[in-house]
Amino acid sequence: MKIYILQTQDQRTLNKDLEWSSEADRNAVFQTPHRDIAINQLIELNAKDISLRAAIVECEADSKGRPVLTVGQQARNSDDSNSSQSNEA
Repeated sequence: MKIYILQTQDQRTLNKDLEWSSEADRNAVFQTPHRDIAINQLIELNAKDISLRAAIVECEADSKGRPVLTVGQQARNSDDSNSSQSNEA
C-alpha cells in the first residue's frame, strides 16, 4: 500500500504533532494514504513558514501501516520534486 509523508530538504519528517523531527520513530510520523491530504497539509505548513522547503514523499507501508523509506527513495523523491518544481516555474 502506498502512503505519503512530508519531508524537508534536510531529511526531517513531519510528525503527528505537526512538528519537524529527525528521529526515526515510524509510529510518530504524519502519514496519509491520500496524496491530496498530504498536499493540503504541505500548503498549510507553507502558509505558516514561507521559507519552508518540504516535499511529499510516496513510500510503501509495512504490515502495520507504518512508512518504509529507504535512502534510495529519499534521494529519488527529492530529485523528482526538484524537477517538477522547475517544470512548473
